[in-house]
Amino acid sequence: MRIRQLAFATHDLAAARYQLFALLGLDADFSDPGVAEFGLHNSVVATGTSFLEIVSPFEGNTAVSRMLGRMHGDCGYMALFQVDDLAPVSERVEQLGLRKIWQVERAEVKAFHVHPKDIGGILVSFDEMIPAEEWVWAGSQWQDRKAQYTGDITGCQISVQQPHKVAEIWAHVLGINPEISRTGVVSLAMTDGAKVQFVVPGTDRREGLTGIELAVTDPERMKMILGSGAFSWDKEAINLFGVRISFAGLQG
Repeated sequence: MRIRQLAFATHDLAAARYQLFALLGLDADFSDPGVAEFGLHNSVVATGTSFLEIVSPFEGNTAVSRMLGRMHGDCGYMALFQVDDLAPVSERVEQLGLRKIWQVERAEVKAFHVHPKDIGGILVSFDEMIPAEEWVWAGSQWQDRKAQYTGDITGCQISVQQPHKVAEIWAHVLGINPEISRTGVVSLAMTDGAKVQFVVPGTDRREGLTGIELAVTDPERMKMILGSGAFSWDKEAINLFGVRISFAGLQG
């Protein structure tokens, strides 16, 4: 299993798309017409074999528009996990009594979303791809649209009031054991080494998806971009779309 895609929410899709293209070295993206079902426009970009998504509402009374109102602006929105077999994950979700709020089963994908109030933290999707190498939410030929400067998602941070309790729920659903660091931070390790960390909210009291870490494929170019003044780089991360984005190996 792995973190295959993370999503942000924004009111201004065009501006957010421009920023992401400049940051990661992108030339093209994919707009999924299927998200219109939720009253959304989106942009999905490939970074390594992982994906980042920006969603923006075009209707007033949607889950995303309400979330943007509660968060007073851009914010982390959703995490999508790719699993080898969706059936046991579904069984564990049902054992815990968690609500599935959207489901799909097609020849190329099986997936469902779990209510954020039940699983804790954010909206979570579990997805089985057929074949496993593909990712239908990024469209066809996504391999030709990869970011030039960054690679796979290597971690994310979920801020919640009860991090250990929420981590236990996620761990049970994913069928893995949580890990606790020497400093008491609880995390879940994916099969590719990426980690999901659960922490208490910071001074801004923001909950949900509050941090992302990306691998870097072109360190020199990435340092130039971060040092250009175009982004608020504090030597550890940048703040973008209401989320702290860090780059593996570039801190300090």
